[in-house]
Amino acid sequence: MVARRLLLVSILAAALAVAPLAGAADRFTFHGSGWGHGIGMGQYGAFGLAKKGWKAPRILKHYYTGISVERRDPPRDVFRVGLLQYRERITVSAQTGPFDLALSNGTHIETVTQGRTRVITVQGGEFRIETASGQLVGGRLWGGANRHLQLLRADGSVIRVAEWGRRAGRGMLELRIADQGSAHLVAVLDPEEYLYGLGEVPSSWPMAALKAQAIAGRTYAYQRAAGGRTGCACHILGDTRDQAYVGWDKEVGVDGDRWVRAVDETARRVALHGGAPITTFYSSSSGGYTESVENVWGGAPQPYLKGVCDPGDFVSSNPNRTWEVTLSSGDVAARLRSALGWSVADVRSIKAVRRGVSGRLVEVRVRGRSSGGGSFSRTTSGWSLRGALGLKDTRVWVNADRSVTGAIRKEYDRILCRPGLATSRQRMAAGGVWQRFQRGRIFRKGIAAWIRKPILPVYLDRGGPSGPLGYPTSRQKKLKDGRVRARFEGGVVTCRPDGGCSVRT
Repeated sequence: MVARRLLLVSILAAALAVAPLAGAADRFTFHGSGWGHGIGMGQYGAFGLAKKGWKAPRILKHYYTGISVERRDPPRDVFRVGLLQYRERITVSAQTGPFDLALSNGTHIETVTQGRTRVITVQGGEFRIETASGQLVGGRLWGGANRHLQLLRADGSVIRVAEWGRRAGRGMLELRIADQGSAHLVAVLDPEEYLYGLGEVPSSWPMAALKAQAIAGRTYAYQRAAGGRTGCACHILGDTRDQAYVGWDKEVGVDGDRWVRAVDETARRVALHGGAPITTFYSSSSGGYTESVENVWGGAPQPYLKGVCDPGDFVSSNPNRTWEVTLSSGDVAARLRSALGWSVADVRSIKAVRRGVSGRLVEVRVRGRSSGGGSFSRTTSGWSLRGALGLKDTRVWVNADRSVTGAIRKEYDRILCRPGLATSRQRMAAGGVWQRFQRGRIFRKGIAAWIRKPILPVYLDRGGPSGPLGYPTSRQKKLKDGRVRARFEGGVVTCRPDGGCSVRT
């Protein structure tokens, strides 16, 4: 009998060890907006502002606080763009016209004619060059650590690099030995021709948005190339660690001539702060508000990388203006274990400890049960949580929809986000819709109007939109004598500077 009781106790204890916490969330829905880090220029925001008639300098000055846009010479005569790093094998083809294979000391190896392919491998710190059929070019190995292999294009020639998946139609390509069995591939380009190959935004976008992107891309390249990169034999990387360089494919792609025109018409124009090129961070979509750099990646604040309202972001072509991701509690715990090494078995809550000016998660606390069966509580950065859970951005609310959309969003953008962050979801009432913000509410029936102090308390005291006053028919405005007034379906509310208010129906 005793043995049976002990067995029951053991079974019960084991069940408790794996049972979910009382009150634990079965799933978490992340209501978010934006895609990327949210620092600096929002590319879809620039698109939307260009559609509103903004010019490139105005767009840039909006996103980068306190800058000027001026002409400057590049820090180097050529930019070395890192295309591939530590590669054992590179396959190149003369797609249009010929190219020469030569060493940096002037030794000519051969001319590769149109349609021919060469396979280059690194063997014992030297280059082995073979034809497509496997024949060794020149009957020996070539080059070395101080004798780089160069691919020199003839005018109009285009070289395809299979491992890169792109084509080079500007400058030259160079392979530099990285170690005994690998090499770095770089494109050596005129600074302006480097910009021709940036694939950051579609070439069909409004010209003002293209010019803003060209100036931002050039500024970033100037700032980065001045110092250079390590581990790539380059000044700037050709992928999203710096900027997405796609080479000749950008110029000959759809509307590529428009992008080249945007580069040419902004030649050598860069964004400056304190007389020096800035680090022009940008991302696909800010979700409606950019973030101060220190709230995303930490470190010291930068005067030109402050969070600002992004009234152009909510355009129909932006696929990430709002989004949702739902994960089970088990999925969340598994991803946190894998990415952060946490010993968490179940997650009960995910709560913001601190948010940035845009509402992005700066610090978040995760509570639940540890793998050992005890309580679990850890804090981490919003950026780490984003990476662990695979979210698009840190501008996210957990199990609470704070998205600002529709006519309310249009008014919110018009007044440059002055109501602050949304503190409720959109709600229907009396044939209209309203939403609460940090500073007042926006109501919309016939028009959308931001109603705040001192009128809002009086209006809500009389039932708000469901009361006799109904919905606003005008925006709240300040009169010349200092009074504040708003008109409603059922009357007018006027407040004096001394705080007294009257309601006329």
